[in-house]
Amino acid sequence: MEVGLVAGLGNEGKSYAGTRHNFGFEVVDRLADILKVRWEKCRQAEAWVAEAPDHLLLLKPTTMMNASGEAVRAVLDWRKIPLQNFMVIVDDIDLPLGRLRLRAEGSSGGHRGLESLENHLGTRAYARLRAGIGRPAEDRQAADHVLEKFTPEERPVVARMVETAVKAVESWRTGGLAAASSFGNQKVEA
Repeated sequence: MEVGLVAGLGNEGKSYAGTRHNFGFEVVDRLADILKVRWEKCRQAEAWVAEAPDHLLLLKPTTMMNASGEAVRAVLDWRKIPLQNFMVIVDDIDLPLGRLRLRAEGSSGGHRGLESLENHLGTRAYARLRAGIGRPAEDRQAADHVLEKFTPEERPVVARMVETAVKAVESWRTGGLAAASSFGNQKVEA
């Protein structure tokens, strides 16, 4: 099997753990647990990397969300991974909580992590799994909303989203994007 890369985007540090913006980190952490691989500091990029026996690399950039593309580009180049073997997992403020959307390409939709990827990769043609985190209340700024922790009431839905996202990644890895779309394009409930 060819080498593949799944990057979960988020922000490193205890203060960001469990926040809406760190959904991508939660998915790759869960994958690392399932695959029984451990995270190591990457020497080729500002990131944590874990490698599964089937040549799947998991990546958590430590560059902060808005500069994620730097780390992803460095790892793609280091391991000579073609873009068709790359997937990114991000939060999406424009999707309701529980909604997953898997696409082969698309715009950043204003997501700074995806903008960074687009700038460093020079293309929009890479798989992305977006996870709905919902819009903030009218009196809240989007930046504050994405850096909030999920509420205890939201956590069961988030847990199901993480598990469904893991299934989407596993299906993508074995059968491609078409195989993954049944998991990657749905609304999950608690």
